Amino acid sequence: MSWELDDEEKRLALGLTAPERYSYFIQIAIDEEAVWGLRNEEGWVLGSDPEKGDILPLWPHPAYAEACARGTWDDASPAEVPLDDLLDELLPLLDEDHITVAAFPIPEGDSLLISPGRLDRDLRAEIELGQGEVAPVPDDPEDKP
Repeated sequence: MSWELDDEEKRLALGLTAPERYSYFIQIAIDEEAVWGLRNEEGWVLGSDPEKGDILPLWPHPAYAEACARGTWDDASPAEVPLDDLLDELLPLLDEDHITVAAFPIPEGDSLLISPGRLDRDLRAEIELGQGEVAPVPDDPEDKP
């Protein structure tokens, strides 16, 4: 499930640099507890890079993924990857298979190509930061609604 993405937020996010989109991607992945890839009848779509080899593109919202479903990917549809599955299953598998991650690629631009290990570390660091923020105040029996 994802939030309602309005045109202004989409326009602003697509105007960010690749490193800024990566930060946005990390924050949204943690907040929404999911990322999005593209799937077709054959499975997850992959890109390729002469130096990096196979690349799995991931996005923070299905609308961004759908915007990239064109050309050789025009038969693909956005598919959700729950954050727990990403951290516990997919990233270790990608690392084992030497597949790089393209974090938040855009239709007419670049993306940050990162190792699955780096993405794992960055996501877990953001989770830790989130746990270090202001903790919710426990209910006080003297508080009244």
